Amino acid sequence: MPESKRININDVPKWFKALYVFAPVIGLLLIPVKLDNDFFFLYKTGEHIINNGFPTTDFLSMHSSMHIIVQQWLSTVIYYYIYKTLGVIGVVGFVIICYALFCVVMLKLTRLITDNLFVASMFSLVADVFAAVMFERSRPQAITMLLILLELFLLESFVQKKKLVYLCFLPVISLLLVNLHAAMWAMLFVFAAPYVAASLPLKLGKIRLEPCCSFVKLLICGALCFAVGFLNPYGWEAMTYILSSFGYKEINSLIVEMAPPTLTSAWGASLAVILSAFVCFALFFKKRAFSTRFVLLFVGTLFMALLNTKSIAYFIIGGISSFSYLLKDAVVELKIDSGKTRTKKDKKKLLALVSAFVIMLGVLGGVIIMQPSADNSTVSENSSASSGENEYAALKQMIKILDKEDKDDVVLYVGFDHGQYFEYYGYHPYIDGRAELFLKDNNKEFNYLKEYGELKSGELYYKDFVDKYHFTYIATDSKDTILQNGLLHDNDYEIAYKDGEDILFRLKA
Repeated sequence: MPESKRININDVPKWFKALYVFAPVIGLLLIPVKLDNDFFFLYKTGEHIINNGFPTTDFLSMHSSMHIIVQQWLSTVIYYYIYKTLGVIGVVGFVIICYALFCVVMLKLTRLITDNLFVASMFSLVADVFAAVMFERSRPQAITMLLILLELFLLESFVQKKKLVYLCFLPVISLLLVNLHAAMWAMLFVFAAPYVAASLPLKLGKIRLEPCCSFVKLLICGALCFAVGFLNPYGWEAMTYILSSFGYKEINSLIVEMAPPTLTSAWGASLAVILSAFVCFALFFKKRAFSTRFVLLFVGTLFMALLNTKSIAYFIIGGISSFSYLLKDAVVELKIDSGKTRTKKDKKKLLALVSAFVIMLGVLGGVIIMQPSADNSTVSENSSASSGENEYAALKQMIKILDKEDKDDVVLYVGFDHGQYFEYYGYHPYIDGRAELFLKDNNKEFNYLKEYGELKSGELYYKDFVDKYHFTYIATDSKDTILQNGLLHDNDYEIAYKDGEDILFRLKA
């Protein structure tokens, strides 16, 4: 009889821990070394707060009487100081640091949930890579994702170790989140909801589920987290900002990441691949652990991800980590014979293991391939090889022309994608990337976002729009087709600059 031995793939050697750095290294290669479009209004906002305090009316666009709140005020100040001191490299370095911490906490969370090094490593790797490609940009979300993930780690630590000290950090996270990114502050309570539900004695049919932790302690902690939410410059208005910023058709039709993911989109297809892999795992392994909080966390974050592409970030944080619990007791053994024969059962296990790696590597390769298309929202001053550089060059030439005029005399139209870039250079365009601020429910003045959408769709006649604001300069691109075509045949305007589909029109004297 040939000698044989069984290797438990979960009993990985110590050197396997060296792979912990694999995800941060991949992320370092995937995170673009350039500034996100939103960075330009973030920088100018931070500069304004440092020099003038917290604004209540708009100081960037041409609508100076528009009511605003800066729900990301602390993030803008942080980015302002980093960019002013260290430039683009400093900003990108800060994002990479946030991402590295994200990788560490994700691995610790999955290890805590599964107590299975192999499963935790594979699931955290997929989560890390998706986070790097899709969400690690010079935006407040780089910090927000880390804070929400840290919240889950603290809640899970409290459940498993029964130590109150873990809950004591949650009010601190609440304080940071409401000032760094108030629109996402409510997510603190959304992610805590599965733990609150699991802390109650539940009964599903004849099965009685025991509470996972103390409901009273969670309730007191939640009350403290809510109370410290008032410690921000805009009070209740910032805390409820999410209610007046999401679910509007004007935003959903304008911003791609606010639309539901589809199989024809890169992220929708990737989400489908991940879910297909999860189904295969669930069907193959007979030992499947069950936990109320993880089921609720998985279903809840998946539901959010299906509502809009932006919420896939929440599924990365909560859905992937919670699903790893399902495989906490999974054991994959390979029988190694000195001969050349393997049993049918061994072949199935080997096939399952290889398939798991292929799926993980396939997802990894997919997001790497998708990387160029994911960067359309960035512009770069330093990378002439990027598609963003051509766009930047055209905008810079337009600004040179505008600089010949007195800024106070310039009445400028620029579209949603590039308004903030002109604001960075001291101009006040019609609109910029702060979509929610141009809704009447937020600015208390007028629904400029709806007007902008009607202009782009042709519902609003371009001449009526132009005459309403008396623009002296109008900067258009490929997304302003209707406006651009109208101006090309308008005797009141002339072309001041043209580079392909980027055209700057000037009002004739």
